[in-house]
Amino acid sequence: MGNSVAKAAGERHAVIVSGEIKRAKTEWEELAKTHEVLFLGTKTRDELIIELPKLAATGKYDAIAFMGGSPWQGAVNRELLGAFEGVGLRYINGQGAGYDHVDLDWVSHKLGAFYTNNPGAVSHPTATATTILILDCIRWTTQMEASTRRGDWKNNIGLSPDTRDVVVGIIGLGTIGKIVRDQIQGFGTKVIYTQRNRLPPNEEKGATFVSFDKLIEDADLISLNTPLTPDTFSLIGEKEIARMKKGVMIVNTSRGRVLDEQALVAALQSGHVDRAGLDVFENEPYPHPYLLTSDKCTVFPHHGSGTQRVLLDGELEILGNVRTWLQTGTAPHAVNTPSV
Repeated sequence: MGNSVAKAAGERHAVIVSGEIKRAKTEWEELAKTHEVLFLGTKTRDELIIELPKLAATGKYDAIAFMGGSPWQGAVNRELLGAFEGVGLRYINGQGAGYDHVDLDWVSHKLGAFYTNNPGAVSHPTATATTILILDCIRWTTQMEASTRRGDWKNNIGLSPDTRDVVVGIIGLGTIGKIVRDQIQGFGTKVIYTQRNRLPPNEEKGATFVSFDKLIEDADLISLNTPLTPDTFSLIGEKEIARMKKGVMIVNTSRGRVLDEQALVAALQSGHVDRAGLDVFENEPYPHPYLLTSDKCTVFPHHGSGTQRVLLDGELEILGNVRTWLQTGTAPHAVNTPSV
């Protein structure tokens, strides 16, 4: 990434930290010894919309970091940060791995700032949640628990597939997808994957690269681990599901709108899709009513990364990103290239 920092790298900068730092206070206080750091504390979006223009008016803030343990600041756009346009804000560090809530065109070309996420902290817990849902779909654990609680014991349960006989297709073998691959291979599953570009052979580690078309036709279970972009919006819809094997299973822990929820519901109702495991939905926090009542579906409340450790890891990762930008002018994990 290029250098978009207004001041020379290594000079004293002013940084806004939005949200409470819960686990890495000592480390962040060290940053405040060499740079001006405003710990804004916990603010709602409405409060930020009132507070941030006052800070922008000073003209001194170069960067803002949104902490993961804080209230969701919502869309990163002109409404939230417009007061900084033309007054020096050159770096934004968001929380989590996703960035579909960011108006990247405005951030890049009007504000002229890097937008950096922190994918490392959330990757392992999100991958583990994905693996849990994959195993749940294959071995019917949600259904067996419900049957036991109802007093039905194992009546009408039948025999589930065996993990060693299942081909798992991962759409998006990035940081999270690679951890999922490693975890599920421990259960004997065969892994195929697809994405825009094939990985170098030494990074595939037993996974086989195939085309998107071949993956949706050959996989017994499909795991969606791709970011939401214009290219992946409704990536899996009615037409794609119709080409999948009868009895296919689908797991989605990426973003709800990668998967057409109504098409999934119709396929679950018809029996074309056997089971689904979902941590994300099109209209959160309101999943389609069928998904909440069907014993074919296991649903989580978009909490796949919700572990105790993720707070510390996230705060330290954001701090590392900010330090690198302050010292060098480059932005680790940036998802855009500023043009002004």
